[in-house]
Amino acid sequence: MKTAADLMTREVISVHEDDPVQEIGQRFLESGHHGLPVLDGGGRVAGMVTERDLIDAHRQVHLPTVISLLDSVIPVSGMHEYREELRKATAVTAGQLASRDLVLARPEDSLDAVADKMFRHGFHVLPVADGTGRLVGIISRSDILRELVRTT
Repeated sequence: MKTAADLMTREVISVHEDDPVQEIGQRFLESGHHGLPVLDGGGRVAGMVTERDLIDAHRQVHLPTVISLLDSVIPVSGMHEYREELRKATAVTAGQLASRDLVLARPEDSLDAVADKMFRHGFHVLPVADGTGRLVGIISRSDILRELVRTT
């Protein structure tokens, strides 16, 4: 059975934590990917930034619904969403914009395992990292689909 290492792209277009948000859009256009790994100074995967993150960073922030009661402000709903919108809208670097909830593929992961991670978490692309967290490649849904079509 094929593994992530067999199908991953080894020459990965990535961004660094301190790259300005304004430069990220061009990297998306160059790569054709829906998500790019964000690397720390040691080349380890520190997060992922997606096209949606970049679009969200340019959208208007929606204030949460609150109730004022006895000089207190009580959020009715949407505080988590508001914090996320505000975080993205105020981000100036890739590290500030990136999601830190990492889902990584390992080079030895089977394609089934990679596909399961992608679909369970709703990602189009996963960084492939070694045991120390260093980026060694990237694998997308298209890579997996291409292999499925080739073998059937």
